[in-house]
Amino acid sequence: MDVASDLRSLGIRPRDRLVVHASLRAVGADAETMIDGLIEAVGADGLVVVPTFTYDTPGFDPAITPSRTGALSEALRTRPDAVRSAHHSHSVAAVGRGAAALCAGHDLLAATDIDSPLDRLAMTGGLVVLIGVGHVANTTIHVGEFRAAASYLAIPFDPDWPTGGDDRFAGCSRAFGRLEAPLRERRVIRDGRVGRAVTQVMPGRAVIEETVALLRASPLGFLCTDARCYRCSLSRLRGERDRGAEADRD
Repeated sequence: MDVASDLRSLGIRPRDRLVVHASLRAVGADAETMIDGLIEAVGADGLVVVPTFTYDTPGFDPAITPSRTGALSEALRTRPDAVRSAHHSHSVAAVGRGAAALCAGHDLLAATDIDSPLDRLAMTGGLVVLIGVGHVANTTIHVGEFRAAASYLAIPFDPDWPTGGDDRFAGCSRAFGRLEAPLRERRVIRDGRVGRAVTQVMPGRAVIEETVALLRASPLGFLCTDARCYRCSLSRLRGERDRGAEADRD
């Protein structure tokens, strides 16, 4: 399997800056093979970023706390040249040129806030790469929620989540598949395969812009319909209450 060649067929070039979400099982490769291929594809002047989220793990230490977002993220996090941001629940790890600058100061921000690592990546031409996964895994959509100042950001995904200095949260992503259609209408998605895995590549900035547009048209448009989802159920209830209050005023 030639991961770098597959990525090049999707338009990945030297100096590209990527945030990667991948299913190793779908690809049919191990984590080290994937990381080597990603780094080879972008070259010495490129950058590879993965989410290394820890969610509600207590006592977060960026040097040792394992990632809870899959084998690929944990393998990249533990590489000697990797840099990890210090956000207590939604850290990222990066390898390549500009890794330290990308990750700096994340602990002072909300998870996927404006100027967080994934926002910086998108706003400087970074690409989102979904390998064997759909948009449910596309964390850059959360950045769009923050840029749109979504009304539900103050509600954690779970009431027991630890809080940081800025109590706004990246939460449920189960409805994020709704973004694929407008991205395809905009013709910004490149399709192909990495190994056995169906793969999409798209500009992070476009993901954010389309997220903001969707939320302006439908402020609760990314809420899932699972009644057991604390964040989405409470958000929908508050939205209905607020609409009722507006109707009473009218």
